[in-house]
Amino acid sequence: MRVFFLLVCLNIFVMASTTNAKKMYEHKNYLGAIEELKKSTSEYGNPQLHLIWAKSAEAIGNNIEAMSAYERVLMLEPSNIKVKKALAKVYVKLKKFKLAKAIINQLKEEDLDFKEIKIINEKEVATHSIKGSGSFAVGYDDNINISADKDILDTYYGTTVHPNETSSIFYRATANIKFLKELTSNWYLKASLHGYYNVNGKTNQYNIFLSTTRFGAGYYKEGSYNVYVPVSYSTLHYLTTDLLKFYSISPQIDIFLSKDLILSLNSKFERKSFLNAVDKNRDETSTAIGATLYYKFDKNFLFLDTEYQKFTSNRIVPDDFVDRESITVVAGVNYRFTEDITGKFSYKVIFGDYDDVIFNPAGTPTTELRDDTFHQINLKVSKRITNNLEVFVEDEYTKNSSNHIPADYDKNVFMVGIGLKF
Repeated sequence: MRVFFLLVCLNIFVMASTTNAKKMYEHKNYLGAIEELKKSTSEYGNPQLHLIWAKSAEAIGNNIEAMSAYERVLMLEPSNIKVKKALAKVYVKLKKFKLAKAIINQLKEEDLDFKEIKIINEKEVATHSIKGSGSFAVGYDDNINISADKDILDTYYGTTVHPNETSSIFYRATANIKFLKELTSNWYLKASLHGYYNVNGKTNQYNIFLSTTRFGAGYYKEGSYNVYVPVSYSTLHYLTTDLLKFYSISPQIDIFLSKDLILSLNSKFERKSFLNAVDKNRDETSTAIGATLYYKFDKNFLFLDTEYQKFTSNRIVPDDFVDRESITVVAGVNYRFTEDITGKFSYKVIFGDYDDVIFNPAGTPTTELRDDTFHQINLKVSKRITNNLEVFVEDEYTKNSSNHIPADYDKNVFMVGIGLKF
């Protein structure tokens, strides 16, 4: 009986120590809570003890001690998702990105905060500083020459020489390589190479090859904001010639408003130059400012993007329909139906106001300024086969409504393909 009484008293004493530590934690006496828990050696099999220990250590900035305590909780409760999330955050703070990524892969991003995924993906540089992705698709484009209807053009110009809308099967390949290098004090360097190649089965006149090189520096403050300033250089091969080159600088800042809400502010200055000698005087520049809002819910997210852009001609001899202003609005959703099937839907509208008047069929100018409204709907469904391989089907419908008849057109592009990450 005496032994039993002593055991009961000891158990009550241990429970009291854990309870006292919890009260200290709730009253923000984190050091006191840790000291109280260290005395409760006989209660080390209680996961609640180590959880209070971890939270207290994290609250005073002792991330190494917090990491050890969270790991002890998982040894006792391997399926505790909340603790896995907390441990992933601590791993990121300690720059143990490989371990943080392992938790994400284990959970398959189950119940993770949107910003946590973004942070780890952006800053996972300790062991994966180079990443790549690519895709190959086969599809059908019903208007590869982006033309208005032939009958409408013939009526407008009073001739019968205009071509029909050209449809064709196409083959599309993309390749991306990204490099990320973390420097000291949350500074980092990031670079990327992007290639886009589209070959049409009916004619090579509208084949496209676009390459972009981007390089920039950034600064990140965990859980608060991310600033990145890249410069880029692009070349475009189109209409069977090396047509254009682009230079741009695009500062952006991502602000974490809450665990589910990110606001991205961005701007851009771009200069477009023609490569052939005949068109050298047709260069133009553009400036843009915009904002994007991301909202995460469950394993999905919504986004709303807006942008104002102004195009200015640098041409020696003025040309029509270059100087213009546009407002772009894009809304979309990324929705995961199952663990391996994801759907993406977006709607884009661009309101374009030109500085030039339109012409009547006789070729004489009117008093009406050109006014365009561009609509685009995109739907993509992908199925993950492995962690690095997916198959997808995508459809995109575009319509440009314009009071300038030759610019009034619509088109639809459908494709199926595979995507690869490495």
